[in-house]
Amino acid sequence: MTAGLYHPDEATLADYAAGTLGDGMSLLVAAHMTYCHECRRTVETMESAGGVSLKGCEPVPMSADAATAALALIDTAPSFEEEQTPEPTCSVDDRVPLVLQRVLDDNLDNLSWQFCLPGLHQHSMSGFDGEDVALIRARPGAQMLPHTHTGDEATLILAGAMHDGDVVYRVGDVAQADHDDDHRPKIVGEETCYCLIVMSGGMHFTGRFSRALNLFNRAG
Repeated sequence: MTAGLYHPDEATLADYAAGTLGDGMSLLVAAHMTYCHECRRTVETMESAGGVSLKGCEPVPMSADAATAALALIDTAPSFEEEQTPEPTCSVDDRVPLVLQRVLDDNLDNLSWQFCLPGLHQHSMSGFDGEDVALIRARPGAQMLPHTHTGDEATLILAGAMHDGDVVYRVGDVAQADHDDDHRPKIVGEETCYCLIVMSGGMHFTGRFSRALNLFNRAG
């Protein structure tokens, strides 16, 4: 697979390489790298640079029983066969990178979708502390309400296309937004759009009826 023109920013890739990115964003970046050889090479370079920098660090003294404790952990660790990640239980879905299939209960068509707006449904994903992670299914022409964010938002396009600002994001592309971005994404083209969205904060509506919507949003 090959991605389009839009990638996670360099700071996000650096955090991913360092292992300091949240689980939700790590999933999104890993899924994006399924499409994108360029980002995969960038992360590999960053990881290599991190390994070289560790070699230059001063060694830290170890306790006298450190080796014994390490061997004890090895003896009690589960076998390799027990640790292997099970194969995805969902059907093969060529719209979904394997790294994402592994955390889904089923293929896209069979997931539990909740109504959000006309033409737009959401499947929320649990187990991501401090992040809201969801899949979005949107028919052509569907449009989000105008909003900004109290944190960061990243969107990976899995199928179809999304217009946001002056950009059309296509399969493999990543759109990132924060509190400075007041936007209203719209689905374009003739194909149903599927996206993976990760947010580290809430949404703040800015358009018509925004006061009532924000009160409802806080109540929820």
